[in-house]
Amino acid sequence: MISPFLFTRGMFMDGVIYATFSKNYAIGEGSFLYPVFSETFLLNFQSHPPMFFFLQGMIFKIFGTSFLVERLFSVLCIVITGMITIKTYKRLDLKSGFLPLLFLVLIPLITWSATNNMIENALIIFTSLSVLFYLYSLKNKRVIFIFLAGVSIAIGFSIKGFVAFFPLSFPFVYWLVIRNTTFKRTFIDTILIISISIAPIIISLYSSPEVMDYFNHYFKTQIMGSIENAVTVNSRFYIVWRFLRELLIPIIMIGLFEIILRLKWKTTMFKNKTNNKKALMMFLFSLTAVLPVMVSMKQSGFYILTAFPFAAIALSALIDEYVYELTSKLNLKSKGFSIFKYVSISLLVISFSFGFLFIGKDGRDVKLLSDMDVIAKKLPQKSIISVTNQMREEYSLFAYYARFHDISMDLNPDNQRQYLLIRKEYSYCFEEMNYKKVDLETQSFDLYEKEN
Repeated sequence: MISPFLFTRGMFMDGVIYATFSKNYAIGEGSFLYPVFSETFLLNFQSHPPMFFFLQGMIFKIFGTSFLVERLFSVLCIVITGMITIKTYKRLDLKSGFLPLLFLVLIPLITWSATNNMIENALIIFTSLSVLFYLYSLKNKRVIFIFLAGVSIAIGFSIKGFVAFFPLSFPFVYWLVIRNTTFKRTFIDTILIISISIAPIIISLYSSPEVMDYFNHYFKTQIMGSIENAVTVNSRFYIVWRFLRELLIPIIMIGLFEIILRLKWKTTMFKNKTNNKKALMMFLFSLTAVLPVMVSMKQSGFYILTAFPFAAIALSALIDEYVYELTSKLNLKSKGFSIFKYVSISLLVISFSFGFLFIGKDGRDVKLLSDMDVIAKKLPQKSIISVTNQMREEYSLFAYYARFHDISMDLNPDNQRQYLLIRKEYSYCFEEMNYKKVDLETQSFDLYEKEN
């Protein structure tokens, strides 16, 4: 998560769009159910539940609307997830709490999402909490923790929708593999969690026509649209392959550890049947966040971010006993450990230094952002400018201008605004004689102003 790009400008398009909704909510534009992106684009946005924009908007209200706030918000979400993952790991009576955290940050999608403001960054907190609360309920205060598990899922639904429901499978998977609770209790607990998680949803739907309209639109466009129309991959199995590919580094580390165990200690990590069952249980459960995505041909890696904390726990459980035995024998006062400690601290300081060294610089879409700053200085505040037909699908362009300068893009060619933006490669075929090119030092875009 600590990289030179952590505090630089430029993000994955979706993250910029989400930050724009959140920022506008923070400054009083739009409402909880009707977030505002710009004056011309993504009007009546209902493709995602609104809770993420509300939560991030509250952070913007407190700390200001700098792009650094959304970055720190995303990193904080991953940090909280890491803490919950460690708690869950220890609740399973596993000892080496640093292991799942290590494996989690070694997953490329986790570090990528931390710097790209994905909605799943917030969702992952509540799906992870739901599992942790259920594990707590098995030992004490059953009703309270069952209630909290259901509430966590309900909040998850208000952030990302139906994908938040996969933790409902956890009680059954736990019973199926671990077998230290009865099926009757598992069934009752599951019914209770389902009831608690859907109760606020049903109450909201039937107490507010606006919420019902919002949900109907969301269901038709995002859910049914993704299943019936959207295609982003060639195979439904892409998401499974992506899941395994993201786990490649931890899997290789586990494999190397197994080789060492066999060659040096003449044993294997598969001897500890109790930990192996915990690993199997968590891995099967992680798949419940992955396999449902196969229903649609619209797939992307960040759709399954919620699966990785549990996959990290599963892999860690395989070697937990042996890693704990090795670390417990470490002499914390030895010269070797002191060297390791100071090297680790130095690397951490260097990583932070690189991050702060590039703070505010452009790390992605460099030419676009550079031109945007030059062009924005020429435009009045909250301008609406025209763009040519060739640029109708340049959504990153629309997002950056709205996020950083409150500038809206008009996609209607009949509305000839005072200013028009065009890519340099399209300028040669531009035939609007009532526009004159503005003399600006830009790399990829030209600005034209309507002649009086």
